Amino acid sequence: MTSEPRLKYTLGFIYCKENNKVLLLNRTKAPWMGKWNGVGGKLEPLETPLECIQRETLEETGLSISNYQGRGVLTWDVTNGDSTEIGGLYLFTAEVTLEQYHEYKTPLIFSREGILDWKDWAWAIHEDNLGIVDNIKLLFKSLLSSKEDDLYTVKYVDHSLVSWVHFPGRNLKYPF
Repeated sequence: MTSEPRLKYTLGFIYCKENNKVLLLNRTKAPWMGKWNGVGGKLEPLETPLECIQRETLEETGLSISNYQGRGVLTWDVTNGDSTEIGGLYLFTAEVTLEQYHEYKTPLIFSREGILDWKDWAWAIHEDNLGIVDNIKLLFKSLLSSKEDDLYTVKYVDHSLVSWVHFPGRNLKYPF
């Protein structure tokens, strides 16, 4: 185990470029209860971010994904009343073929995490879509061209997104 700083979570998005679909999870519990999001979760003590997203994907979807690509990190500063939380996660994407897309039938409840469904990428980023996590909607505009050294930052005050910034090449603190 290294002494380098580490984020606690991973978040991954599985997509099919051939039909512009992305596999999303409508969460049954906080955070983001009732909102569409990616799959992922908390890193185990000796786990790398890649190992974590692969494990979490298998647990939440049943899919064994080996081609995840690191897409940077997302850090947050959340203030609700007198409470403040600072945190972050490692971002990943994985591309599947049209055949793999057709083999994975949705909607599907695979785990207690929520409902999985393939959604159109355009639907996910549509400005009127209130059903997807708001920072994810913004993230999707550049995610597929992002690199491991990209940094995204978000700030929430009283459950409202007040700041979202993408800093290409600025993730110098959290190596993959």
